[in-house]
Amino acid sequence: MTAITHYTTSTVNEFQKLKRTFAFWLTIISALFIPIIYLLYYLIKYKQLIPTEGVNPWDKFIVEQIRAAVPLLVPMFIVLVTSLIVQIEHKSSGLKHLFALPIPKWSIYFGKLTAVVCTIIIAYTLFFIFMVSVGYIVGMIHEELKFVSFTPNYFENIKLLFRSFIAILGIVGLQFWLSFRMKNFIIPLGIGTVLIVTGLIVYRAEEAVYFPYAYNMLSLFPIDKDLDSLIWFPTVSIYSLGYFLLFSLIGYIDINRKNIT
Repeated sequence: MTAITHYTTSTVNEFQKLKRTFAFWLTIISALFIPIIYLLYYLIKYKQLIPTEGVNPWDKFIVEQIRAAVPLLVPMFIVLVTSLIVQIEHKSSGLKHLFALPIPKWSIYFGKLTAVVCTIIIAYTLFFIFMVSVGYIVGMIHEELKFVSFTPNYFENIKLLFRSFIAILGIVGLQFWLSFRMKNFIIPLGIGTVLIVTGLIVYRAEEAVYFPYAYNMLSLFPIDKDLDSLIWFPTVSIYSLGYFLLFSLIGYIDINRKNIT
């Protein structure tokens, strides 16, 4: 078998496993959580939310939801879903079985990492779809909110979500390594939670640009926001990609040397 075949087979196997896990439902629930809250909020308080004449209500509606999700919900989802996906193998001693198979360890490690990243992409995609769907539902029920009369600014909203996604990749690389390294589900979950809270506290500091758990907040307020050429890739995006590659490589080297028991 070629390297590509090994990698593809491992990745497909990981997606098949996900169908029978809580990580699958967690992805849907997490993407739906904020839109459902805003659905209820706009249905109940619609009289107070009627926009000024000529103002596109979608701008406030979607940006507020993204800013509500990015600081805490998104990082916690990353930590949880990463731990859950890797825990599938730890719980059943599956790693020992997998590493005993005549396939390269790198295909197992990076196949599972790919499944984690794709799951996060699916969560972001569902989140955007749910936000837009909820807006149209509210607009059809209360026409005075003007959601049906205007169109969402897809380009700007997708740009915000894209920046957030790239910003969390550094967290993904580290949390995946920790989850793969430790059998106890609670340890990587606890470490991730502490670091997320720390990121919320220190993100305004100049040094926060070196702390990956602050990047999701910085993606909303990039330090180089005036540079149009970097609008999709602010500085924290570059650092986040660097951390992702670094932690992924270190994690693989560590696991490759580790004697799985």
